[in-house]
Amino acid sequence: MEKELVSHCPRCSNDLIATHLICKDCNLELSGNFGLSKFDYLSTDELDFVLTFLKYHGSFKAIQGEKSMSYPAVKKKISEIVKKLGIEETNDGKENVIDTALISFLQKEPNDSPVIAKIKEKLNECDGKTTIKLLQGDTCEIWFEPNGKGLVSPKIPPANQLIWEAFDAAVKVVVNNGGKAAKGNARSGAKLGSNELPLNSVEGYIAHKVHGVQEGETAFGPGFVISAVLDWAGICKNERGFLSINPSFVKELNK
Repeated sequence: MEKELVSHCPRCSNDLIATHLICKDCNLELSGNFGLSKFDYLSTDELDFVLTFLKYHGSFKAIQGEKSMSYPAVKKKISEIVKKLGIEETNDGKENVIDTALISFLQKEPNDSPVIAKIKEKLNECDGKTTIKLLQGDTCEIWFEPNGKGLVSPKIPPANQLIWEAFDAAVKVVVNNGGKAAKGNARSGAKLGSNELPLNSVEGYIAHKVHGVQEGETAFGPGFVISAVLDWAGICKNERGFLSINPSFVKELNK
């Protein structure tokens, strides 16, 4: 009966090696010092995680779903396994997300709003992926969501936060506020309807209208990236605490 390979010494926990191999078919026996592969020294849980990673071609979203893990937990697990395997991680200080099936061009649809059409047009010019500047001066990568329903950014790990409806909602609340709206501060943990997260703020309006958050509840805060995208696309002006409509884009809205 075959048993699971033991790769660590039960006494001192050091790595074990194989000294005796045998062929089950012809009974050939080999003796010597045979090192195991790096993967043999992974735990059963770690090896299962690697197989899941390969199964979904590195898709964080799919791994999160199967393993019931958060994005940070998946990222941490990968880093631990990479370190254990002795693979050098390349890290230039930026957050890394594996972006499979990158869309280099996304067709504009007849029912796209002027906001969506403009963002698609700008990102198509960049072959589907670019780096934009955030208000504080740091940068952020964005690219098309593989399903074509919005954008992806390492700065916003949770799914469905950068869908097209969120950008439309941001511009709508700005227009409804006379061309300039407070951004709101969902990232502080403020409750919807409070002074820090009013319903007519950019993040408050998106949370309520797009994600169904109700008054008195907290909401996720993707507004800093949404505002930066709208500024990069020439739709709005990203200001400290406020988002205002770009006068040149008003004509597009009125067509």
